[in-house]
Amino acid sequence: MHTTHPAAEALDIPWGWRQRDVQLFRWMRAGHRARPWLLRAAKGLSHWGWLPLFAALCAMAWRLDHGVHLVLSCVGAAGLAQVACKRFARRWAAPRPFALGLSPNHLHHGARAGFPSTHAVVMGSVAGFMALAAPADPLLAVIGAMALATACARVYAGAHFPSDVLAGLGLGLAWGSLAAGWWV
Repeated sequence: MHTTHPAAEALDIPWGWRQRDVQLFRWMRAGHRARPWLLRAAKGLSHWGWLPLFAALCAMAWRLDHGVHLVLSCVGAAGLAQVACKRFARRWAAPRPFALGLSPNHLHHGARAGFPSTHAVVMGSVAGFMALAAPADPLLAVIGAMALATACARVYAGAHFPSDVLAGLGLGLAWGSLAAGWWV
């Protein structure tokens, strides 16, 4: 028999899924138990993790044949992924950890729904797109590392649950790969 938590029942979220998310969130020492030095790093990465990713894209645009067209196509695909993700998150309406009292709102984030993570979807779509469009480029490792690091940082700062970023990265990678197949 499937049981639901009263707050999760109103949102139609299986309690077992959210319970495992909360356990992993706490295991990471995220939220109220965050280490101050690691929290500062997570906050910085949550806000500015896109800069190294953008720098890697610019460097790829400079070095690759048709690089500017390729990077603009990648950014266009990521923009479409962002719009779709925000609509999906609104429909799903899964609360963020700070909205459930599991964490302070370290990032001063709006209370809108957090599943899936838009940051993770966008960064995942960039990684998926460029993995197909420029698979041999060494800067692809920078893009992947920044996507993973930013996803983890946003969990640690209390803006997302682990499943929010895992789903976001998976959806982003899938979308980016499809978009690269269509546009490249």
